[in-house]
Amino acid sequence: MADDWWDRLYDEERPAPAKTTPWWNTRAARPAEAEPAPPQPAFQFTVTPTAPAADRASARRARYRWWFLRRGSAAGVGYLLGLGPVIQGRIHESGNGAVGFAFLLWIVAWLLATKALNLVPARATEEAHLAADWLAHIPSATVLAALALNTPGVLQ
Repeated sequence: MADDWWDRLYDEERPAPAKTTPWWNTRAARPAEAEPAPPQPAFQFTVTPTAPAADRASARRARYRWWFLRRGSAAGVGYLLGLGPVIQGRIHESGNGAVGFAFLLWIVAWLLATKALNLVPARATEEAHLAADWLAHIPSATVLAALALNTPGVLQ
């Protein structure tokens, strides 16, 4: 019984075979591992290329120019139709509350314009939508122009 497993395990006089590893030593049976990767930072960021600030600023200026062109021409048509002098008279009559009254008129006109734009069919062309938007905003643009031209108490 010299070759019993207990004897093989605890026999200090007899050396272990050269190429075998004991069953309890699992590290020796594993292949050598590569060095662990360095720890990743807790945050990561990506760089997304964007347009230069000059291009964004010029695009913003173009949008403002387009808005002033559309609303200014709508206000001009409102004055030609006689809506401007009527609104100016009402603003002048309101006295010290002229700015608040004009703001209220503008909000009401703008809300009515946005509601009227819902009547334009969705399948209409983009030009039809732009024309309807311009037409519907004639009263609100006229209120802003009338307020700018006749703000009481500014020049006193």
